[in-house]
Amino acid sequence: MNAVILIGILCLVGLCTGTISPRTGKSRKGKGKTNSKLHKGPVDQDVFQRNLVVENPKQQDILYESGGYFRDTKYRRFKADVLGYVTPWNGYGFEISKIFHGKFTMVSPVWLSLPFGNMSTYQLSTDAVQTRWIKEMRSNNNANHSVKLIPRILFEHWSMDDIIRLYSNTESQAQLIVTLLDAAQTFHFNGYVLEIWNQFIFAGANLPVVTSIVRSIAHKLKKNNVDVILAVPPSRGSQVELFSKQQFDELAPYMKAFSLMTYDYSSIQRPGPNSPIDWARQCVELLVPKKGDPKRSQILLGINFYGYNYTPDGGRAILASEYLEILKLFKGKIQWDDKSKEHFFESKLAMGNGYVFYPTLYSIKHRLDLANELGTGISIWELGQGLNYFYDLL
Repeated sequence: MNAVILIGILCLVGLCTGTISPRTGKSRKGKGKTNSKLHKGPVDQDVFQRNLVVENPKQQDILYESGGYFRDTKYRRFKADVLGYVTPWNGYGFEISKIFHGKFTMVSPVWLSLPFGNMSTYQLSTDAVQTRWIKEMRSNNNANHSVKLIPRILFEHWSMDDIIRLYSNTESQAQLIVTLLDAAQTFHFNGYVLEIWNQFIFAGANLPVVTSIVRSIAHKLKKNNVDVILAVPPSRGSQVELFSKQQFDELAPYMKAFSLMTYDYSSIQRPGPNSPIDWARQCVELLVPKKGDPKRSQILLGINFYGYNYTPDGGRAILASEYLEILKLFKGKIQWDDKSKEHFFESKLAMGNGYVFYPTLYSIKHRLDLANELGTGISIWELGQGLNYFYDLL
């Protein structure tokens, strides 16, 4: 059954029956053995050997097994590009990037911003840069495997006047490039993820203007051996797409990759799966329709390592620790929505029913299989938000 329809029905039932308290004191039924040993850190078997990649995961298996990961963290199952984002507000992500260094080809710290465009010289905000982490990551590189460090730059609070000035003024463009090249040289960055597309479109710029600006930046950086990855919005099925095949084709020659944000399909106003798998497939095929086209390798299919807890008063995104706390109190069955290829369950709250969507080994495996089938890489938002054993899949 479609998860969105199912949740709608369940929400109505929950509202009609009034307040429901969490069930307590009930013994777990069934003859199967429950794992009582908490696994944490490196273990001798991967998630496949531990028989954990299953359609019907058990609550106790997730609680006891998810902290453990296969000790050979250099072994890669997924052979295409893997980009992992890390953020300053989640320090554990930086630890994850070091532990699983061998699993990634690129890591993007969310450090940088260009907060305004109305200045004569562009000042890149670099206060959050962690030079010690950069050295530690680079020290793990070797002849067989190296990870490129490609921080994200957020172009925030730009007005239309700022955007047009950059578009029409070659001196402004040259100054911006100098700023980016200086930072790359100072901090030994391999490139940048540009988060500029949505910001400029929503500020009022049209597609040709934004395309021209991005192409100019990427072209000049590429000439200086600095990689550029463009964060792009997924298809929303609207008549006018924010980013289409036309823009992809125009920009592809200048880009290292496109970070396709195939998550947040649902919302608090419309609860449901985070990234229905047919939608994710469609988002890739709209940009590069032809199967086997090598340009698909430039697409990094977005995979979320966070989930959502939908509650009667709205809900919010949740990370691994919050998910496990909710799961400890949960006594029912984790359900599989075969249409979206995602797991979810109904939680009992004092104010009514809640619904939790959070990735599992089985749902992530489906998305990695999809990326392999389509010939894309993947991008993960974000490292440190997921369960440790997720990385056995990469």
